[in-house]
Amino acid sequence: MKVRCKYNTGQDLRRYENKLLKEEELGRFGITANSIYGEITVGREYLVMGMIMFESYLSYLVDDDGLISACPCQLFEVVDDKVDPKWHFRLIEKEEDIYPYIQAIWGYYELCFDRNSYEKLIVEKAEDVYQTYFKRKNTSNNIQIKAE
Repeated sequence: MKVRCKYNTGQDLRRYENKLLKEEELGRFGITANSIYGEITVGREYLVMGMIMFESYLSYLVDDDGLISACPCQLFEVVDDKVDPKWHFRLIEKEEDIYPYIQAIWGYYELCFDRNSYEKLIVEKAEDVYQTYFKRKNTSNNIQIKAE
């Protein structure tokens, strides 16, 4: 699946809020109107490596110049809706530390089945998990190139 970044600010997400908010108030995306998603670039296309269902929104797992992030899907437009056939799905269990903030994960095997993978990837930025992400990304790119 490929997406193109259309927006990268909290102000752009305000139209997707469930209620009117002041600029400094945190909304359902956990940011203010003044927040900027500096890890993504407007106009750039991204290969989606996973999807994370948070309590109140869906995010795409993407990377820009080596920086991996999970950004709200509302910041993007889908340019290729084909999902990697090797993706997996995992519903987050109630006893996990990331529940209820994260509800479900779709993506490559390790992202779904290593219970600490998301935190290691996004919070800790652990080198071994980054290497796995980019290894899986290279495999996904090769599958998409062959399919085209």
